[in-house]
Amino acid sequence: MSPYGSVFRDETKLDINYVPHKLPHRDAELRLLKEFFSFILRTPSKMAQRVMITGKVGSGKTVLSQRFGADITREADKHGINLRYAHVNCREYRGSLFLILYHVVSVFHPNFPRRGYSAEELLRILLQILDEENAYVILALDEFESLVEREGSDAVYQLTRIHEARQDKPQRLSFICILRNLKITERLDASTRSTLQSNIINLEGYSKPQLKDILDDRVFLAFKPSTVPEDTVDSTAELAFAQGGNARFGIELLWRAGKYTDAEDLGTVIPECVRKAVSS
Repeated sequence: MSPYGSVFRDETKLDINYVPHKLPHRDAELRLLKEFFSFILRTPSKMAQRVMITGKVGSGKTVLSQRFGADITREADKHGINLRYAHVNCREYRGSLFLILYHVVSVFHPNFPRRGYSAEELLRILLQILDEENAYVILALDEFESLVEREGSDAVYQLTRIHEARQDKPQRLSFICILRNLKITERLDASTRSTLQSNIINLEGYSKPQLKDILDDRVFLAFKPSTVPEDTVDSTAELAFAQGGNARFGIELLWRAGKYTDAEDLGTVIPECVRKAVSS
């Protein structure tokens, strides 16, 4: 039996799906996102919103949107507003508008039949469900490029202009589109682009000191005290910075390095374990 045991206190804090309670160096962007959607807490039926979040891989786009989604739904609940945040990775659904909308409908009706409907009909059904339940949805379309590449302007236009045909009814569906850069939107027609590109939050890649702060935060959450020395965090931050300021890469390196540490029964995550994690 190992004399040290695992260096991990809670390795799930290094999982790609973990959403931390605080986002180091994304406070300003989180505040701006909340400001864009502040109407939901006051007059949710009067308008809908469309926001685009852009940035390189590992710049925090997904976790920013998810942190916002958790925060805004909690606040809405305090105000007695039935708000749902639905996060959909468009690539996982092969860029299919039908599959994306079916997923959102199934959040409200898990046994909803999958066959017999078009994407356009599903969108109408979703809005009918929201009307019946007096509910609102913020739909985050992650990897938005996949939807544009497969479906083109028509599908995006349907989504973003859906409320124009419902001017006498509450506006219940808002969007966050998450993508690496805006170049893909050049495939959309001018009318659709103008609808989307009003509110853009661009995330720059993290600097090395910022990456170190992020990694220090995860070390505190995921590892036992004194098992990850400062030079290990420094070398991990340097490697993540070399990858374009990719925080996701650095966090995964920490997890892999911890696994090498446990496998070799070292008790401390030394920089050599990080180098092994990189080479793997």
